[in-house]
Amino acid sequence: MLTDRYGLSLSTSSSRAREAYVEGCEAKLTMYPGTIGAFDRAVAADPSFALAHAARAHALLERGHMAAARASVAVANSLTAGLSAREASHIALFSLLVAGEMQAALSALAAHLDAWPRDALVLATAAFTNGLIGSSGRAGQKRMLLEFLERLAPSWGDDWWFTAHHGMALSENGQRAAARLKIDRSLAQNLKNPWAAHARAHLCYEEGDVDAARAFLTAWLPT
Repeated sequence: MLTDRYGLSLSTSSSRAREAYVEGCEAKLTMYPGTIGAFDRAVAADPSFALAHAARAHALLERGHMAAARASVAVANSLTAGLSAREASHIALFSLLVAGEMQAALSALAAHLDAWPRDALVLATAAFTNGLIGSSGRAGQKRMLLEFLERLAPSWGDDWWFTAHHGMALSENGQRAAARLKIDRSLAQNLKNPWAAHARAHLCYEEGDVDAARAFLTAWLPT
C-alpha cells in the first residue's frame, strides 16, 4: 500500500500518481507554486485517485475557481466506493468546504482529526490564524486554535510544518518565549518554510522590534 508523507495510506497503485500527489500536497502546505499542476499529473497517472481530485478541488477553491472546484470534487465523490474510512471522511470534509458549509466543515474537521490527527491537508484548513477556527467568528478563537494544536501536538512530534503553526498560535496567545523556540526549530529544519518566516516576523512585531523583523525578512526572502 502506498502512503503519503505522513504515513497515511493512499488508494492508488500508481507510484507516479502517488509522487505527484505528495508533490502537490507539499506545495499546497507551503503555498509555493505548482500545486494544481502536481494534482493534474496525479489524476492523469490514475484517474480513479479520488483523494487527488479532492485536493485539486480545494486548491482551485482557494484560487477562486468555483466552477472548476465543484467539478473536481464531484469527480472525487463519484470515486468513493471502496475507499478507506479516512479517505471517505477526507473527501466529505472537502466537499463541505467547496459547498461553502463552513460550520459543518468545522464540526467534521474535529471528528476527522480525532481519528486521523496526521491528515495534513485537513489540518491545514484550520492550522493557520485565518483558517476554519480563526475565521469562525467564535469567541476566544485564538485560544481555541492553540488548544486545538496542542491536543494534536503529540501526534506530530518534531515536524517542521506543524511546529511553525504551533509557534504562531503560541505567539498569538502571548506565550512568546515558547513561540520563539518552536519557530526557530521550524526554520532550522526548513528555512524555506513560509509559515515559520511569517511567524518569526510577526513575533518580532509583537515584541515591538520591527527592525529585527525587517532584518530577518530581508535575509529570508532571497531563499
